[in-house]
Amino acid sequence: MKNFWFLRMGDDCLEDALMFRTKTAAVHKFQRVAQELARYDQHLEASLHLALNRNTLNEYPEHVLVLGPRGGVQVQAC
Repeated sequence: MKNFWFLRMGDDCLEDALMFRTKTAAVHKFQRVAQELARYDQHLEASLHLALNRNTLNEYPEHVLVLGPRGGVQVQAC
């Protein structure tokens, strides 16, 4: 069975996390949103969760994402 990556941004509920087939796609989505918010001096953090489907999501993430000082994404393992 294939696992999916679920991206939870900011204060979103875990049930509202966006589903992606790859970790790379999820990180790119976060980067686009975080860079747009950074233009307005807003800060965004996100978490990545690995699960078989939405019903098996665990609140503890595999990674935490933050936008670095030069606009790149820092992926921190938990």
